[in-house]
Amino acid sequence: MDTAESDSSVPATSYATSTASRPSSASSIHPSEMAKELPSGAPKCSLFEVRDTATAGRAVFASQDILEGTLVWHSEDLALSVLLREYRREVCGQCFRYNYGRDMDVRDRSAGFAFCSTGCQDNWRKETGEVGVQAWTAVERLVKGRSKEDSQMVDADLPRPKTQDISLAWENVAAQAALIRITREGEQAGRAGDEDVIQATKQHKKALQKALQQHISPDIMSFCVSSIIWRHHHSEDWANVLALAVDKTPYHSADDLRAFTRTYLHLLAILPLPLLPLVTAETIFLLSSRDSHNSFGIRSLEDEGSEFFGYGCWPAASYFNHSCGPNIEKTRKGRVWQFRAVKNIEKGEELCITYLSGEERRLSRGQRMLRLKKNWGFDCRCERCEAL
Repeated sequence: MDTAESDSSVPATSYATSTASRPSSASSIHPSEMAKELPSGAPKCSLFEVRDTATAGRAVFASQDILEGTLVWHSEDLALSVLLREYRREVCGQCFRYNYGRDMDVRDRSAGFAFCSTGCQDNWRKETGEVGVQAWTAVERLVKGRSKEDSQMVDADLPRPKTQDISLAWENVAAQAALIRITREGEQAGRAGDEDVIQATKQHKKALQKALQQHISPDIMSFCVSSIIWRHHHSEDWANVLALAVDKTPYHSADDLRAFTRTYLHLLAILPLPLLPLVTAETIFLLSSRDSHNSFGIRSLEDEGSEFFGYGCWPAASYFNHSCGPNIEKTRKGRVWQFRAVKNIEKGEELCITYLSGEERRLSRGQRMLRLKKNWGFDCRCERCEAL
């Protein structure tokens, strides 16, 4: 099992990172040199190279001519995924198949997921593992009957908390978190007969009960739980997430930040004891800071993605930059993303996908740039935008 960071330190906002994989749109100039050392988890293929650019962090460039229709890359390294609560009954928890408003055939009521088949349910349970199923069951037990609390998407136009606001918010819950952790560790020590662990007092137990009475944010809880379970099972791949581009201010608003700190306390109070070492303020902040600019929307497949029902992070896929006129098309096949050339690509040309949905691609230049700035934090400089 992975060893997590201590609660004693507040989340840092300036972590060193070996890459800036998706901070902006397609680079306006060719890179001067190939990255000397690829970051952990970066895609490797004879068809392309990951290089540094002057304006867009690291990006993907063709190392040879690529014919239209060529499958360039596929990513199956899903590190975390969130199915929005309102879609849980009509989207398969394993393959993300969408049933367009109708309930899936198979439901796991204790864990709060639905599946398109027993095969998908079995695969989900196998990949989630026993401790993961216990975690989702604990979350469902807490959320059930309170699912309308804070379940709406946050208004992205609200002011984003600055780095000092973020540090202060996490510091403000540190004392309560410490009391809850002692209470939970006391449970574990009691079962093991260990008398050296600090015994939980009325103050410790009160801190836990206070946390459970706070408003819940089901979708944020899903984000955190999915990430923690993945890290528990794939500690050797944690560096792949840490290598992604960092957003030092990943929270959309003060309310969003508070929802994350509350969720942290909720999870300390309810998750299975084997996961407790991974439930730290630093881990949750790290996940937020990496997911912010590196996640892919999980959308319906047959209608240009008009239905958005979740999102996920596939680290290797995050190295493809954006263009409003992409030469690479990304398509989702269940839990795997495929990247295929939509035109002939010359050696040295940057391989770009679009971050926009089907409808968004038809927006005017100004509307596209506003959408990309708000959702992804960059000013688009792709050829299509620069040509106007």
